[in-house]
Amino acid sequence: MRRYTSSVVTAGLAAVLGILSVPHPASAQAQVDQPVPPYNPYPPLPGSTPPTVLPPDLQPELLRVRREVQTIFDRYFAEWQALPPPVLSNTQGEGNPPILQGTGYDAVRILGGLLNFDENMSPFRNVACASCHLPYAAFSGPIPSVNLTMVAYPSSYRYHANKRTAQRYTYSWTFPVLYYNSTQGLFFGANFWDGRATGYKLQSPDSEQAQHPPVDPGEMALPDTACIALRISQADYRPLFELVWGADFDISWPSNVEQICSTPAGNFPNAMPVALSAVDRTKANHVYDGWGQSISFLEHTPDVSPFNSKFDQSLSASSGVTLTTDEAAGFALFNGKGNCNSCHVDGRSTTILPGQTDTGDEASVQPLFTCHGFANEGLPMKACRSIPGCLCIMRAHQICSGLRPIPTVFSTEIWDSAISSGAAPNPPPIRIPATGCSSRRVPTGKCRS
Repeated sequence: MRRYTSSVVTAGLAAVLGILSVPHPASAQAQVDQPVPPYNPYPPLPGSTPPTVLPPDLQPELLRVRREVQTIFDRYFAEWQALPPPVLSNTQGEGNPPILQGTGYDAVRILGGLLNFDENMSPFRNVACASCHLPYAAFSGPIPSVNLTMVAYPSSYRYHANKRTAQRYTYSWTFPVLYYNSTQGLFFGANFWDGRATGYKLQSPDSEQAQHPPVDPGEMALPDTACIALRISQADYRPLFELVWGADFDISWPSNVEQICSTPAGNFPNAMPVALSAVDRTKANHVYDGWGQSISFLEHTPDVSPFNSKFDQSLSASSGVTLTTDEAAGFALFNGKGNCNSCHVDGRSTTILPGQTDTGDEASVQPLFTCHGFANEGLPMKACRSIPGCLCIMRAHQICSGLRPIPTVFSTEIWDSAISSGAAPNPPPIRIPATGCSSRRVPTGKCRS
C-alpha cells in the first residue's frame, strides 16, 4: 500500500535531505548536492560482476555532472545578458500577428538552454533536464559507470532511479504527432521509447516529452507541474520567459507551496498537491506549456541538432569530404543487403537483391534515418514464449492488440494476462483490430545519435 507523507514528516524529510543550497551569484543555481550518501538497496554479491548495481564512484560523478551543467547554464546566462532585446512588431502587413523581430530566434533558443540546464527545476535544486543529457554524450547519460551498471540515472532524491536509460533528444523534434496509417495498419510519430508523448495537445511530441521528466519521481521529481511555474517565477531569467510567452506569473500561491515543491514526487495522494484556483491553475499550465515548447525549440537548433556529421558533409559536393572505403562499404551494406534503410530511411533506394544498382537521387540532403514508425525486430510471440527470459527482453514494448504503450515494467503475470485476453489494462480510446497480431512494437530509432 502506498503511504502518503504528512506535512510534518514531509518537512522533516526536506530538512534531512538538504534543501538548503548556496546560490550562484549569477544564476542562483544550487551548489550543494543532497548531503546524505546514496542508499544502495543491492548489497554486494561475492563473485558477481558487477558486484552491485550502484557504481562506487556514483557520488563524485554526480557532483562532476553538476559542475558541468552549471558551466553550460552560465554560458546561456551570459548569452542572454549580452543579447540585444528583440522587438515585438509586425513587418509583414495588416492581417499578420506581431512576432519577435531581430534577435527573437536567439531569445527563444537561449531561454530553452536556460530551462534545460537549470537545476532549480527539481525539489532539491540538484537535477536539471540536462543532468541526464549532456552534449558530449550525444545528449544522453554522461556517467560511464552508471551506463555500465545501473543504466538508469538517480533522481533529485538520490534514493530513486528512473525506470529506463536517458534517450537522446537529438533530432527528436522531427517526429510528427502520433497518427494511425490505416493503409499500412501502423502507427507513426510520437516521442520516447514507447511513444508516450503523442503531441495531441501541443501538436509537438517533442514539446510534450519535455513535460514528463519534471514530475517523474525517478527524474527531476517535482510533485506538481505548477512547481515549474513557481521556480521560473523566482529565476533571474524570468523577464526572458515573459518576453517570449507573456506574463502568467500573477498566481496566488498557497502558503505551503515552497514546502510542497521542495518535497519529491510520490509523497502526496494526488498529482496536484499545490492548491490553486482554476484561473491560477490555467496560468501555471500555460507556463508549463511554454517550458516544453522552449526546450523543444532548443532541440530544433544547431545547439542540439546540428546536422554536421561527416556523413552530412559528404552529401555536399562542395564540402570536399568523402567517406573512406570502409565507410562507403558500410553505407552500401546499410542500403543493400542489410536492408537497414527500409525503416531507417535515408532518402535513397534500397538495393537488396544481388546486382541491383541505386540510380536514384537523394530525396533529402538531411536524412533522418527513421521512418517515424513503430517496429518489433524481436521474435514472434509464440517463439518467444518458449524461451526463458524472452518476455523480459521484450518488456516496455507495446501490446499490439490494444496498442497501449507500456511505460513501466509489467510483471510476467500481468503481461501474460494482457496478451491472452487481447487487451492491455486501461486501454486508450484508440484501438486497433487484433486480427493475427500479438507482437509489441517500439519506435524506429534514428541512427543519427
